[in-house]
Amino acid sequence: MARHILRGMAPQVGALGIVANRNPDAYQALLREATDAAPATHHLGVHADRADLPRFSGPLGGMITAMQASATPWVWFLPCDMPRLPSDMLATLWREVHRTGADIAVPSTADRVDAVRHHWVCALMNQRVMTTLLPAFNSGERKVGHLIARCNWTSVSFDDAAGFVNLNTLETKHGGD
Repeated sequence: MARHILRGMAPQVGALGIVANRNPDAYQALLREATDAAPATHHLGVHADRADLPRFSGPLGGMITAMQASATPWVWFLPCDMPRLPSDMLATLWREVHRTGADIAVPSTADRVDAVRHHWVCALMNQRVMTTLLPAFNSGERKVGHLIARCNWTSVSFDDAAGFVNLNTLETKHGGD
């Protein structure tokens, strides 16, 4: 699934990196393959969560690591267990941050009862948010949505909720509940 996500991202971004705490050689090979297929995309390497972060810092630790490893002002985050993401997501998030002046854009979908469901780990973030994220993280906050809510952010609605399904178990992959 990581290969699929990387191949989809590479043509859309100027630089591509991975945060992974296991199997760095395998991820390095996938990253090299994706950037070789998209010559305009730079290879940023595979990074483990920073050593100064607490163990098991979750997605937020990975996001902080990625932000600090990136030299670009904007960083787009995608988990590798969502292979059906909309192909226009980055362009849509990008338009919205420029339209609203937000520092973060988060995709959202309607759930089964038409409530809004934010997909926090698919965010497009500006480096400016690190001044808010780091102190909150260092004080113990680990929920990505709680931290994003402290920033200047916007939500972008996507129609196809199935595009944001996590496929990280065999049951999910084969259509189970």
